[in-house]
Parts: sequence; structure tokens; C-alpha cells
Amino acid sequence: MINLSSGVDEPVWPLEEHTKAKHEILRYYLGGWFPILASRSGRIVYIDGFAGPGVYLGGEDGSPVIALKTAIEHILKPSSKSEIQFLFIENDKRREKILKEVLEKTFSKLPDRIKYQVVGDEFETTLSQLFEQLDKTGKTLAPTFAFVDPFGFSGFPMNLIKKLCSYDKCEVLITFMAGFVHRFLDELREPALDSLYGIPEWRAIREVDGSKIPPLLNLYEKQLRDVCGANYTRSFEMKGAQNQVIYYMIFATKHWLGLKQMKEAMWNVDRRGQYTFSDRLGSTQKFLTDYQEEEAWVPRAATEVYNKFRKQRVSIPEIEKYVITETEFIFRKPILSYIENNIDSAILDVIVPGRQRKKGSFPNDSIVHFN
Repeated sequence: MINLSSGVDEPVWPLEEHTKAKHEILRYYLGGWFPILASRSGRIVYIDGFAGPGVYLGGEDGSPVIALKTAIEHILKPSSKSEIQFLFIENDKRREKILKEVLEKTFSKLPDRIKYQVVGDEFETTLSQLFEQLDKTGKTLAPTFAFVDPFGFSGFPMNLIKKLCSYDKCEVLITFMAGFVHRFLDELREPALDSLYGIPEWRAIREVDGSKIPPLLNLYEKQLRDVCGANYTRSFEMKGAQNQVIYYMIFATKHWLGLKQMKEAMWNVDRRGQYTFSDRLGSTQKFLTDYQEEEAWVPRAATEVYNKFRKQRVSIPEIEKYVITETEFIFRKPILSYIENNIDSAILDVIVPGRQRKKGSFPNDSIVHFN
């Protein structure tokens, strides 16, 4: 019998609205990540660095269960042949015990190609030992997605994230507790924040007038790019019931296709395309403005695309990559339709190799000339 009692410092707690949103982003992203990486690699790895008990007070699934269920949905498909290894790290012994019980009960029989391990230790200690072993044997880490979801801002120093990202095809999704960091910018926490950022430059932000959260976030993302080698980062803001910033989900990757999948996951939660979620609005915020309603955002995206490629001849993939990596938007072909039909000065010459173009269509192999 799993004890799900809750109270002060209890190992299981109620599921909050922003956590639901966080899990939806995770579920959506993994739904694309597992199939893509599994089709290209014999083995892929999922790491949950602060796994928790795997269940919430109301019986809702925690992130380890969500990740495993998403993998099972993929691996049952005939096209899937790779092995997926899960590493769940939880230092709290009570949560570790509950997590093991939850996983054993929920996944009494797993597909042969899915394996998991629960480690009762610190995230930093566990990964440091793993990296040391890999270095000794001359081996490399398989393509990995690491979900780093701590309660505070210690235990995942920048040098550890740097080492993780040094391996090819490794991505991270980090819960950056901006609210806590903002609250504890004092001398007592200087060593912890030096470790978090990898540099002492964050201290200058203490002198910034107004909200210090934006520069704290920007500096952390900059470190992920400059120190960890991430080519792309994307953050998603989580707010509490009083509309105060609690944390950001920060994604870091080397490949723009990873960024594409993550932006889709984040837009799935915030259909306004503002990359934010508030407990004050809850799940109803999805319906305030839906990104599927083209009038909400396509004209703005179309203007940026037209200004970028005016007088140029480019392919559809080039346009898509620009939208994904250099604008706030996701890519949809109605962006091009809008340019063709609504921007007076735009004359699009669309060439489809070897065949006649159907009016209003933009096949993936076509070349667009923004006259």
C-alpha cells in the first residue's frame, strides 16, 4: 500500500496547475523526441534529475511515469527498434521508496527495449560518477534528454550541465527557479549562485533597478549558450496564483529541429504564443487566443518573413528554419499564403521543380522568390 499522506515536509504533495502545464510540455516534447532519436540511434537515454515520488496526492502521474508511458506508446510501433534507458535520480529516501513502488506497480511488465533504474543519490554525484566512468572507458553518452527539475537552485552546477551538453545529441530542459534566485541574492548564497551560473557576474544584477528576474534569466540562458555550447535556448514562464513568477522552463539544444519540437510543445500549452502560464488562469488560458486561429499571429510572422527575405530566392526549409530559430513563432505555411495575398508590395514567384504549382500551395521542395 503506497502512503500518499500529505503535510509539512511530506514526500507527496498536491499537483498544482503550473506543474500540469510543465508536464504537458514534457509529454508533448517526448512524443516527438522518442520517435526521432529512436529512428536514428540504437540506444537513447532519458534522465530525470530530481525525479520525486512519481505520483501526486490525487494519484496523478509524476514525470517519471509520464516519460515511461510516452516511450511505451512509441516503442510499441513496428518501426521502433532502439533501446530506451531511463535513469531516475531522487536523493530523498522517502520519495525514492515511493517512486520504486509506483514504477513497479504501474509498469509490472515493460517492453524488452525499455529499461529503467532508480538511483537514490544526488543528481550531481550520480552524473559526475557516470561521466568519470565514461571518460575512463573512452565511451560516449548515447543521445540523451535530461529533465532537470529541482526544488531550488542548487545541485546542478553549470560545469555539470556543460559536461552533459558536451556529448553529441544531448539536450536539457531545466527548471530555473527564478523566484527563489531573485529572493536570495544575498552574500550567504553567493557560493551556490556562483556554482549555478558558473561565473560571479550575476552579483552585478543585485544593483539593477526594478525587477531583477529578466536579467537573471538572460544571464543563465547566455551561459547555456556560451559555456555549454547550446546553439539554441527557449524559455517558458510559469506564474503562481498571484501572477508572480515562480520559475522558467529553459530548453537548450544544439539542433534547430529540437528547438522546433520544443516550441511546438510550448505553444501547445500557451496557444497565444507568449510562452507563459499562470495558475490564476489555469488551463482555461488555452482558449483565450488559439494559435490555430491564423489572424492571431500569422500577419506578424508574415511581416517578419517578408522583411527578412525581400529580394531573395530561398527554399521552404530555409524559411522554416528562420522562423523557428530567429522569431518567436512556430512555422506554418499560411505565413507564405498571407504574404502572397495580403502584402501589397510582395510578388512571390514560387517554382516547384518538375511540375506545375497549384495556386496557393507551397510544396516543401519549392523555391520562393520574394520579388
